[in-house]
Amino acid sequence: MRTLRLLSVCLVSIGALLIPSTAIAKQSKPTPPKNLRGFLVKPSERVVHVFPRTPAFTWRPVRGALCYEFELATSKTFTESSLVWSNVRYGVKPGASCRAVPASSPAPSDAAEASASTSPGDAAKPTGDPAVSTMIAPLRVPAVSVDVALPWFTGNPYALHARVRAVTSRGPTGWSKPFGFNMRWPSVPRPKAAAPGLARWAPVAGATAYQVWYPDAGKVFTTTTNTADQREFYTWKFDAGWWAGVRYRVRAVRQVFGDVPNGLKPVSYGPWSPVYSAFNPGKSTGPLALAFATSDRVSGASPKRAHQLMPAFVFRGNQSLDGRAFDLFRMYAFTDRDCVNVVYRGAVVGSPAYAPRATGPLALPFSDDEIDKAVSRYLGDAKDEGDTRSNDGAKVVTSEAVEATTGAEGSSEGFELLTGAKVDLPDVDFPSTRYFWTVVPVALLEDADGKRYYKDMDLPQDACKAGRVLSFGKESDPVVTGARYVSGLTPSGRLLASRGGKKRPVVYSTPLVAWLPALGATAYEVQWSRTRYPWRAQGSKQTYSTSAVLDLAPGTWFYRVRGLNQLQVRKPEMAWSVPVQVKVAKPTYRLVASR
Repeated sequence: MRTLRLLSVCLVSIGALLIPSTAIAKQSKPTPPKNLRGFLVKPSERVVHVFPRTPAFTWRPVRGALCYEFELATSKTFTESSLVWSNVRYGVKPGASCRAVPASSPAPSDAAEASASTSPGDAAKPTGDPAVSTMIAPLRVPAVSVDVALPWFTGNPYALHARVRAVTSRGPTGWSKPFGFNMRWPSVPRPKAAAPGLARWAPVAGATAYQVWYPDAGKVFTTTTNTADQREFYTWKFDAGWWAGVRYRVRAVRQVFGDVPNGLKPVSYGPWSPVYSAFNPGKSTGPLALAFATSDRVSGASPKRAHQLMPAFVFRGNQSLDGRAFDLFRMYAFTDRDCVNVVYRGAVVGSPAYAPRATGPLALPFSDDEIDKAVSRYLGDAKDEGDTRSNDGAKVVTSEAVEATTGAEGSSEGFELLTGAKVDLPDVDFPSTRYFWTVVPVALLEDADGKRYYKDMDLPQDACKAGRVLSFGKESDPVVTGARYVSGLTPSGRLLASRGGKKRPVVYSTPLVAWLPALGATAYEVQWSRTRYPWRAQGSKQTYSTSAVLDLAPGTWFYRVRGLNQLQVRKPEMAWSVPVQVKVAKPTYRLVASR
């Protein structure tokens, strides 16, 4: 039997080589990681350098690595001012680098981290505020999911650069060769069939909102859905020449969520679409009636499917319940068929359709001089509508009202979404639960003191009782994930995706899970449980990316993912994905002899 001396024995585990200190001097210094690349859902994807959303990254493992340090920057020199994301801790002794660090600080000191938790579940919850501080857990596997929704950003040849190095018992290796890439929109918005007074387009992957430009009106505004009403061309307008032909352009907006230390601009834009034209008939008359709701889907009197995006609402006619004719209208949404419990109040419009906007309602005219200007000019936008009242005299505040706006009115930069109105309704359990909507006429009146105000000329409750009511569902499709989007270490330490036919993937060490983006989501929540049913969450994390590294103990686990829409009213949670089973195998060791 062969005899092995104590100093020439080492333990080999998955992806790492543990070597006695006396043998270190005899071995060459580990080389930097190789084959660094980005991917969206599978590490086996063809190597590309353009992504519509934030990619995950992987590389060839380094033998003897205790952990990895990763940096993402807007310069290939990786100066501190260019860093977008980093977990590097400079000026510490070897081995001390493998600790959690705040994402907001690319080079924290030991003192700054003394009170920081190293639990991977300690990440701060994403909110509407882009300055979210997050703890980055040590990277123990050759992969990383960057918790930032990167903006669309292109360079010559690349605007963003990534690099990685391993940390061993003798300190860090050299940096890998940088991986350069661009963030770019996959397409421009393309028009879809729409009703009179409405523009509609196909959603763009990776977009968090859209800007709509009416060149003839000289106005740019923001919406979080894929529709836009043409209120500027109808409100206080009485000649068909204003609305008969409406030209418009649309561009996708991508907002940065997550902490970006170098101050990268929080909003980026895709290119403007070509000029599209909408042709509208004359204004319809007769009793006010509802037609349908439309967004990514269309729902009429008997909706079969729920909307993923907040819909626009189409109607016809101009008469109130008592037969009087009016030119202004307001849409309401309720949680009950009796139209008593209001959850959404639309803005006053003159168009035969209403679509929500995040940049505020029209600046309604009140005085004679303002009315004269409104008849002959396009109305601008405002923070709120002024004095507007319901049919019973209660004050009405539209859901489009915003606290503040950023950017000049009508400018191409328009409005920063960070201060926009929340104009998206939360999901409901359609079809058992749904929303109900109606439209009421609005008129400008004057009280006994000569003060003018806008008033609903029908009570929504009465309109619904009279049959002027339709329902719609608002429910996001479950996030698309599954076993084919689970990646993990092989016995050799490489990161590979599970095979397509394998429904119960087995991985060594920490798995990286990915999913397809959900329409309307600005962030995601991942939960894991030991059992599929009953579901008992053992942990969770929230991310702005479409991938996450799960620090799971050996054994069988189930995980699920849901989108979070920070622009929804009150509740951001969207639908959960189907739970996915993953087994984390225990590490194995073997004895090897040194030469």
